[in-house]
Amino acid sequence: MRPMNTIPKILLGCWPTPLQGLRTLGRMLGDGKRFFVKRDDLCGVGLGGNKVRKMEYFLAEALAQGCDCIITGGGSQSNQTIAAAACACKVGLSAHLVVPETTGPAPRQLGELLGVTFHFVEKADQVKRGIRQAEKELRAAGFHPFIISPGANTPKGILGYVDAMRELYSQAAEQDLMIDHVVCCGGTGNTYAGVVLGTKLFSPNTTATVISVARRFTHKETLHKMIRQAEVLLGCSSDLTMDDFHIHFCSGKGLNDATPKGKAAMEYMAQQEGIFLDPVYTGKAFAGLLEMNEQGLFQNGDSIVFLHSGGMLTLLNSFTK
Repeated sequence: MRPMNTIPKILLGCWPTPLQGLRTLGRMLGDGKRFFVKRDDLCGVGLGGNKVRKMEYFLAEALAQGCDCIITGGGSQSNQTIAAAACACKVGLSAHLVVPETTGPAPRQLGELLGVTFHFVEKADQVKRGIRQAEKELRAAGFHPFIISPGANTPKGILGYVDAMRELYSQAAEQDLMIDHVVCCGGTGNTYAGVVLGTKLFSPNTTATVISVARRFTHKETLHKMIRQAEVLLGCSSDLTMDDFHIHFCSGKGLNDATPKGKAAMEYMAQQEGIFLDPVYTGKAFAGLLEMNEQGLFQNGDSIVFLHSGGMLTLLNSFTK
């Protein structure tokens, strides 16, 4: 593979995040399987999680454009908003967050600690309109805002998890470990796009699977198109095909809804390993991984990596209900 383009980014997180072997869970999976967690919840900014790697690219662009603030938004369970605000603080930019009025006390209070300006909308489907309105008002007041789309769901957003997979497979090589499966959770599909592209580039014999936490998931064709756009940015070609996408559903009633299986998976991870998952994203994703094992999708002796993509804001939110 020819060298990839260097895309400007700014260092925000503490990298590499740990690749942690969990023997108890490996034994629970059975048949000599080995289980590992890639701890992106421990990346050192705010509450951690997958958005920090993406912000390294977006905020580098914001600074290069001379922006003085960011505007982003999300639903009442969004981890993106507070993660973006925390990262913005780290580089001296103020943050404006467009969120529904139903947003709970945890993100509101964390936002206050970060000096966030909230712009409330009545419903989640009004967030994009609210972002446009906030941009209009800020520009009229003489500010130069940088817009980050909800979920950081753009081709540039994919690059953070190409970086993460390069990091993961480098760690595996140092440990003389061949990873057979990497499993992550998926909402918009942007993180998974980075996972599957990075896996194809750096460990093509590894299977990359996403656990959808909603009843529907981004179509493979849409993921493929966005990955091609990311490849243009990187100046590379992965020869990725539709067969490289593996989607498993474990959503219950859908996005934002906890499930009995997800709760049981959260409790098992906490009580066996002392690691917290959240009820909307990583808890359901880990439950999906356990379902895959029950269905025989992992083979005897496989090494399986679960990407812990954060979600701690959602966990805190669940305690206030």
